[in-house]
Amino acid sequence: MRKQTEISHDIKQLHHDKALHFGFLLKKWSVSKTWTKYKQHGKVVKGKHSGRPRKTSKRQDRKLKAICLENRICTTKLMRNKWEETGVNVCDQTVRNHLKEMGFTYRKAKRKPLLTPKQRKTKLQWAKERQSWTVDDWMKVIFSDESQICIGQGDDVGTFVWCHSNEIYADICLKKMCKFPQSLMIWGCMSGKGTGEMAVITSSINAQVYIDILDTFLIPFIKRMFGDDEIIFQDNNASCHNVMSMSWPSNSPYLNPIENLWWKFKKMVHDKAPTCKADLATAIRERWSQIAEEYRLSLIKSMPQRLQAVIKARGGATKY
Repeated sequence: MRKQTEISHDIKQLHHDKALHFGFLLKKWSVSKTWTKYKQHGKVVKGKHSGRPRKTSKRQDRKLKAICLENRICTTKLMRNKWEETGVNVCDQTVRNHLKEMGFTYRKAKRKPLLTPKQRKTKLQWAKERQSWTVDDWMKVIFSDESQICIGQGDDVGTFVWCHSNEIYADICLKKMCKFPQSLMIWGCMSGKGTGEMAVITSSINAQVYIDILDTFLIPFIKRMFGDDEIIFQDNNASCHNVMSMSWPSNSPYLNPIENLWWKFKKMVHDKAPTCKADLATAIRERWSQIAEEYRLSLIKSMPQRLQAVIKARGGATKY
């Protein structure tokens, strides 16, 4: 007598073989049907699909696209109202679905400085003059900048716009921004060899205060890190005595990698949740010493890519 387990195994095997055979016949039938359609029509004709027919025509869809391109910050409701003036009767969700099909995404507008045509031209020329610089060349540059840091997270409110993925940094899709005074002014510098000492400034910055900052923080950093080696000082066109400075295109803060460092650094300071200026100053000095070397080096090594992005954008906004 055969065992029950052996009989069960044979039954499972039989079902498996039948399934394979059925699958083979189904594939054979599908190929045969496709080939027959091709011989009849000279191409493979797709069959009609079930479901509710589309409520709008291609012409009406093009009108919706024109409405969106006319005003990138227009809400779905406003676009629907304008679209309905052309005879379309749809809901807000249909508007969103159609825009998504066209490749649009509703996202927060990137904040970038407003550049004049002259500033764009100067920025482009500046990038072209240095596009042959290597990472080693940029390692010799000391990047510096001052910034304002506030107690709390600051203004994180953004504007959402409709744009394609390749339009994120187009002028029409950006939220233009300017710097505004906040709680404390700070100054710092960084290079391929490290970061200088952080300066927390309690007064307004004038020419004499800036010179004092350089004498107190920059010069000792250069002597400690570079000795007699040749360096270039980047300082957003501010004057500096006894140090070779790099010319810098105006209104181009985000070309400077230290701006990216500020963003990360301020998040680190906000994590300390300071509640007064004294606590804020303490958090600033503590967090500045905790900037990761790997992150700092990655910013400097990105300079060749930053210049290529500026050239590609013809002096306009980039992702950096």
